[in-house]
Amino acid sequence: MSPEFGVDEATALLLDERDYDSPLREKEFHKLLYFIKHELEERGIDTDIPYYWYLYGTVTPTSKTQVSITEAADGGSKVDCPIEPDTLDAEPDTVGVARDAVKEVLLRYYEMGGLQPLTDRMYEDAPYQVQREFRELDKQLRTAAEDHPDILDDGYDRSAIRRTLSRIVKSFPTDEFPHLESDLYLWYNVMSTELDQPDEFYSVNEMLSLSGAFWTVFMIEVAQEEHSDITVEEVRNEIGDDDVDRFQERMRSRLENKKAEQTKYGPRLERDETVRAAQDAVSEALVGFSTH
Repeated sequence: MSPEFGVDEATALLLDERDYDSPLREKEFHKLLYFIKHELEERGIDTDIPYYWYLYGTVTPTSKTQVSITEAADGGSKVDCPIEPDTLDAEPDTVGVARDAVKEVLLRYYEMGGLQPLTDRMYEDAPYQVQREFRELDKQLRTAAEDHPDILDDGYDRSAIRRTLSRIVKSFPTDEFPHLESDLYLWYNVMSTELDQPDEFYSVNEMLSLSGAFWTVFMIEVAQEEHSDITVEEVRNEIGDDDVDRFQERMRSRLENKKAEQTKYGPRLERDETVRAAQDAVSEALVGFSTH
């Protein structure tokens, strides 16, 4: 009998207890497993459910489990696990307590009303205040990009975005990450310049792209510091790039190139069509980062 309740066991119960016919999505999976881990431990069950903090919450690795994440028929993600709850290698009483824990987490999730409030709750546990501030910025920019002003009480005007940028700078943990201070101010400067663009050149998607690049640089560092039941080497492997350091440098170069472009053309000059086309291609690649 396994002395710990792992990812496979927790996922098997999670899939069994869900009330929906729709697939369990990858983003739901990672966030729910984070809360299931803590609920199990509060009920006295030892767990082996590793996670690390990354771009928009915690990530639980599945490479060493039987859990699979594939594309669903509707084009979204789909989480599967071949293990049936009645085959779990654990005492019936333990499985019963674990099932109750999963039910409790799902009940709270349903009562919250969706993935966004669940993510908000997760970010109450985030190790750094700057993560909560950045989440607010991401909400503001995505609201502006999608033209849904009803989502945020504070709106998404440029002044509100500037205030959030200032809070991010003030809350950034420079004592813990002094080597990232230059990246922070580089990002802040290019974002401020972008906010100064006249309406015909103002691009929310471009700011989302720039923010995604900076946040990747920062969270690669955070992931290697803030993790549970997983080694730093395993975290680096799970991030999914062949060379994490090179990946980080590519994101940093994105900001440096943007600064060079702004210096060359100025905030109020129309950019060359070739430059704009290249910029748009990078923006499309990076803008997929999402908090939801």
